[in-house]
Amino acid sequence: MLSKIQENVHLDLQVAEAVSECVVVYDQFGQIVYWNHAAQLLYGRSKAEVLGKHGKDVFTNPGANPDWAELERVGLWEGIVHRTDSEGMPALVHIRVRTARDRNGNNDKYIECGSIADTSNVELQPDGLQKDWLAVWRIDASLAATALHQLEGRLGPDRIELTDRDFALIAEHLQVIDRNATAAKLFAGNEIAEAAVGESAYTSWPKKHRDRLLQMTIKMLSGQAADQTIIRETVDKDVLAVWREGSRHATTISACVQGSWRDLEPYWDLAASEQRYRNLIDNVPLPVWQVDARVMTGVIEQLKYAGVTDIGVHLRDHPDLVAFSSEAVVVTDVNESAIKLFKGSRKEEFISDVRYIFAGTPDAGARVVMAHFEGGRNYSEQMKILTFDGELRDVLFYVTFPQFPEKLDKTLIIMIDVTEQRRLEQQFRKIEADLAHAARISALGELVTSIAHEVRQPLSVVATDAETALQWLMRDNSNLPKLQAIIGRIQTNAHRANEVISRVKDMAVKTDPARSLVNVNDIIREGVLLVQPESIAHRITIGMRLHADLPQVLGDRVQIQQVIVNLLINSIHAITTHVGPSRDIMITTSADLDGMILVSVVDTGGGIAPDDIERIFDGFFSRKAEGMGMGLAICRSIIANHGGTITARNNGAGAQFTVALPLPAQAESEPGFRPPEWSAAT
Repeated sequence: MLSKIQENVHLDLQVAEAVSECVVVYDQFGQIVYWNHAAQLLYGRSKAEVLGKHGKDVFTNPGANPDWAELERVGLWEGIVHRTDSEGMPALVHIRVRTARDRNGNNDKYIECGSIADTSNVELQPDGLQKDWLAVWRIDASLAATALHQLEGRLGPDRIELTDRDFALIAEHLQVIDRNATAAKLFAGNEIAEAAVGESAYTSWPKKHRDRLLQMTIKMLSGQAADQTIIRETVDKDVLAVWREGSRHATTISACVQGSWRDLEPYWDLAASEQRYRNLIDNVPLPVWQVDARVMTGVIEQLKYAGVTDIGVHLRDHPDLVAFSSEAVVVTDVNESAIKLFKGSRKEEFISDVRYIFAGTPDAGARVVMAHFEGGRNYSEQMKILTFDGELRDVLFYVTFPQFPEKLDKTLIIMIDVTEQRRLEQQFRKIEADLAHAARISALGELVTSIAHEVRQPLSVVATDAETALQWLMRDNSNLPKLQAIIGRIQTNAHRANEVISRVKDMAVKTDPARSLVNVNDIIREGVLLVQPESIAHRITIGMRLHADLPQVLGDRVQIQQVIVNLLINSIHAITTHVGPSRDIMITTSADLDGMILVSVVDTGGGIAPDDIERIFDGFFSRKAEGMGMGLAICRSIIANHGGTITARNNGAGAQFTVALPLPAQAESEPGFRPPEWSAAT
């Protein structure tokens, strides 16, 4: 019987030597009593080197051995261990260990079978056997190593601590080559492996461990761990490891996080969050682009390091940088709304550089670069896009720049198609301009009698002086000084009549709004001259107190004059229908501390009824029997379109209307400001 047992044992050993798996047998004390040929090949150690030694003395690094307590308790253990070969090179080994019992049922030996771990499928191990999960990333650290060496050269031998910007630069250049299914499932919403290639490994790592993994990676790359081929640390209940592949100077490294399925809930939450992010992009009813702008982030950091402070001047002197940025920044994902906006058919048409995004407004690319350089979180502007079938469309463009430690490869661009809105706005402006023109004609209609008198008077003088001049010319002894005086009066009154006609023409002619820098004081003087015949006819005095050094404003001269004339006509009408001791209008200008130009018109016409104060600027509201009630409503619209305000209140014996217009530096920032023609201005 004994010989039969010995024969079976001998056969088992022959089989163990022939298999491709590593077979290691430990006695009840953990000492190695058997070491097969495959184990020699994998670990680079001969039988003579290991037999009789304890397993912990052969596999010395942390995480290299099974959980002996668990093995003793249940008799079986399976998992991934971190081991090194005879030259110190690391290896991830998938081992299965079971206990062998003697005839009395006592633990006699421990038999271990192992092979190089297939990390891509490690999460597929049977429940109850695989006690640990393992997420692995293979990383190209060549650019990060170069950046680190440059930083070390700059810091000098004293080795000043790296700044947050230095850490961000290194993290950005750790690029994923591959990752296993566990990493994708837990930390990338089950994204396919190919989608991760080129991403920042830092942003792919679990958030709770990424800073520590980055520090371990820097330690590995910098040579601080020259005597270590693998750096391994335990953080909370997880095990982190970083190691080189190949030689000690290789820049391809691997990083892994190993944890227990029992403590997986936070990671599932993270995976669910990532999936919700992807679902949000896919389902949001707005066109969304996911863009990888890491190249430009690196360029911007280099420019700042080189001392560039004014990016606008730099782009002007180096226009090729904008072209480079449009080619270097690439689209990595789009949603269905983006495809429809550009009238594409397949997502693959959009996965390219971003040049097609700025084809309709080429200058917008430079403005985005400037916003990125200035470190802002978001940037937006109105611009035009050129769809794939050649149509220009108006959009609101938004871009959100990621900031360390977020995923630096995920810049988001969102567009809102406002083409139809702009078309309706243009129609509305046309109607608004027509109403304003009608209001000007109406105002002139109220002044027609006084205007006619204002024109008739100088023309009468011209006619009389012309007849007198003819009589003098028919005399034999013409009085040349007298003729010169008469002709001078004719010339003066002709100019006077022409000025009145010109002012009326400016108010009456229908023109498109045109903004320019204008002097409000000059506009007020012209408006007063236009209504002066009417005020004189009603024995009303118009006084002016105009600020001598009033800054210019950006506006349409005719529209602003229309507002002034309308307010003056209203004051004249109020005074003529009110019995009071004085018949005065005072118009003043000033500049306040908030950067606004103020125009105030005060009259003695009895004021505004308290019930009418809140409605006085409403359309079709009027206390005049023959009034349409559009004058003040149009005035409010005009001033609002200039970014200003108009208010009314009672002031002693009458009403006071105050117009506030912004200075050019802040006009476009005012909520109501609207350019005469919409354009892609920042």
